[in-house]
Amino acid sequence: MRQYNRARRPDLLTQNFLWIGYRAWQGYLYCDRGVVVINSSVDLLDDSDRHWEDLQAPSLNFRYIPQSQLSLYLQEWLVNSHSIDPILAAVATYQPQTELILAVESGINLDIGWCQRLKTSPPDCYEQICRRLSEFELGSF
Repeated sequence: MRQYNRARRPDLLTQNFLWIGYRAWQGYLYCDRGVVVINSSVDLLDDSDRHWEDLQAPSLNFRYIPQSQLSLYLQEWLVNSHSIDPILAAVATYQPQTELILAVESGINLDIGWCQRLKTSPPDCYEQICRRLSEFELGSF
């Protein structure tokens, strides 16, 4: 598994963790188990500084892939069939109240991680976002 160089750029996952946890719990409430997917137009895991010369962080898109659609999603990413079963097993057994499964679509790469021992649980993230939703809404132009 690759990791991006945290010393050179902001820790985007930490900065966006409330949204990640919110999506995880919202997806679980409406679709049952699944994976939070983060998509970016730049490779978040690239160790070079070529995407990070300006101070503006890349835009991120968040979505939720339910367990029932996960196999097809992984096949579309051309994930090796031997790797799909362990991912599906992890999604079937993770504890949604305290853990989440995260996929990062970054450039041409897909990295999947099982986030455990979270300091803020997905239900807490969901509650915080719902309680403070007006802070996250875009203003009208």
